[in-house]
Amino acid sequence: MRLAAVGLCTLLPVVVLGAALNPVEEAERSLEQARRAIADGALDQAELKLERVLMFMPEHAEARVMLASLMAQLGRLETALLLLESLIDDPRTADDYRQRLRGIYALIAQAPRLASLSQSSMNLESQSRGQSYWRGELGFGQTSNPLSRTSASELPLTIADSVINLPLNDRPIRGNLIQASVARLGQNQGFDLNLASISPLGAQAPQANAARLSAWGPVVGPVFWQAQAQQSLDHQRRNSLGLGLSEARHRFTLTAFNEPTRDEAGQFLRYEQRLLPVLGGIWSVSLERGRYTGRLPDYWRAAASAEYSVGKQRFLVVNWGLQGDFSGYSPLLENNSRRRLDTRSVAYEQHIAISKQKVFVLRALATERRSNLAIFSFRDVGLQVSFVSTWL
Repeated sequence: MRLAAVGLCTLLPVVVLGAALNPVEEAERSLEQARRAIADGALDQAELKLERVLMFMPEHAEARVMLASLMAQLGRLETALLLLESLIDDPRTADDYRQRLRGIYALIAQAPRLASLSQSSMNLESQSRGQSYWRGELGFGQTSNPLSRTSASELPLTIADSVINLPLNDRPIRGNLIQASVARLGQNQGFDLNLASISPLGAQAPQANAARLSAWGPVVGPVFWQAQAQQSLDHQRRNSLGLGLSEARHRFTLTAFNEPTRDEAGQFLRYEQRLLPVLGGIWSVSLERGRYTGRLPDYWRAAASAEYSVGKQRFLVVNWGLQGDFSGYSPLLENNSRRRLDTRSVAYEQHIAISKQKVFVLRALATERRSNLAIFSFRDVGLQVSFVSTWL
């Protein structure tokens, strides 16, 4: 039990308040007052009432979950996560309820900007009751390089011990972007459908479409399955199916995949860890080892992401990924050098709440990839406005 870390150990014993008080009745009365305060938007008052519940009944699970949700909305993410961990680690917590708590923990830990949205209280409460909810998003924007084309004007090819510079006619083209997604999210199960369409500006290039369908569900205990089918904007297709193990901040996944457009297949093993807030932001890190069964080289990949609150409903999202191959990528490129990729992106978001379940998101983003093989290097900047809604 780690409630001392969040200050609950300082609450006075019930006996000090007088023997006339019935702890159970006082706790239930304060819990109902907290519910009304949350409904009225009086979050400070709700916090006091929930702390009063825990003063009379320190092990009241519903009050701890409600307080964790409230702490997340107020930006006190470390407190929220510690409250949930205290229940997850408690051996007296029922297994089915522990699974629900892991889902709530993941919802808070995956992104502070999601936890800050006005509708997140509804999402957290629905997950604590084992319910599912819908999430929809519609976005419009413009991007400078939607197909991630290299900005290099020529490509050096190694042929018969000679280097030939092949001119590249395809150049980065700006495009209008339309994105739509709908997801059904529940306790360790759900699906997510994403669609995107790019219309190039001032060019003969045709419209490009992308789609991704992801689904996941429980197997037994913390073990889950996940499947995905996708087509990218450059028409590459990829299908995958795997098993995972999720425990609070840790997740392992073993996945098999195939890429029919490239006649390739393989497997990857990935480890992910969500970190408690560092310097005001939520960090997550991952390490992946991938293996192709065809002509492409095996690879390793490491990534880190962080999300910071930089003001009222303002967020900064940073991603950094490194990838390297275990063998040469192609005899035609840099004398069969091993490919190295260094990818960085940053996004700034402004959230504008419309109602309890609806919000506008204004987003500016920039991405850069550097590689020792010129064909994989690119830059992209863009602007986007999205409308997000959730409902039960």
